Amino acid sequence: MEAGIEEVSTLESAAFASWPALEGEEDQLGWRLRYGGGYTKRANSANSGAGAAALSDEQIDGIARRYRQRGLTPIFRLVSATAPAATDAALERQGYRYVDRSLVLSLPLTAAHAGDPPGLVEDAGEWLAAFTRASGGSATQHDVHLAMLRRIEGRCAFAVERRDGEPVCFALGVLVDGRLGLFDVLTPEQHRRQGLAAELCSRLLAWGRAQGAHSAYLQVVAANAPAITLYEKLGFREAYHYWYRVAP
Repeated sequence: MEAGIEEVSTLESAAFASWPALEGEEDQLGWRLRYGGGYTKRANSANSGAGAAALSDEQIDGIARRYRQRGLTPIFRLVSATAPAATDAALERQGYRYVDRSLVLSLPLTAAHAGDPPGLVEDAGEWLAAFTRASGGSATQHDVHLAMLRRIEGRCAFAVERRDGEPVCFALGVLVDGRLGLFDVLTPEQHRRQGLAAELCSRLLAWGRAQGAHSAYLQVVAANAPAITLYEKLGFREAYHYWYRVAP
């Protein structure tokens, strides 16, 4: 069963705070516009919120202009609990592509989520440099990503799992209002299928509970079956979903 609008809104707010855009504004029509230098669709899209109005073609074009003025492709992120069906239909008529249906999974944290914390890196820049090398990201992406990380106001855990001194798995935990968000879970190709991501995420859950978190959540592309299997084994369950419409 999908979470109610109040729970969805609370999770959305925590996720926005944990993955901040470089710039943002609240549209009077109930849409949250986020601009992040083109790094990730989450940080560069118009997001439907509780009470989001159905948009006319002219209103869609007005929002799109704000993105184009910043050199960004217009993207709309439509949340299952709040997106007006008429807006999705209008975007489709205009040729906006439907991409990346994604799930938001959540998990209550209990006494069972105890244990040793992960290995942590204190400096966001040091952690991101290693993450970027492992992921093959570009220098431009690195700079924007770092600027976003340094805007996070919640407590952060820049986690790294190492083997013989070599980083073999990465994850970021961000604690906002008692909710632990998991982001940037990455295992380099040569180290996959060894249970490293499950171990690191479990350690992050233990860290979060020790810091006072009562629940955890994450976002995953619906087509990523291996990741979803991993998270479900950890106890995560779907709270709601969202998808993107990308301008032609």
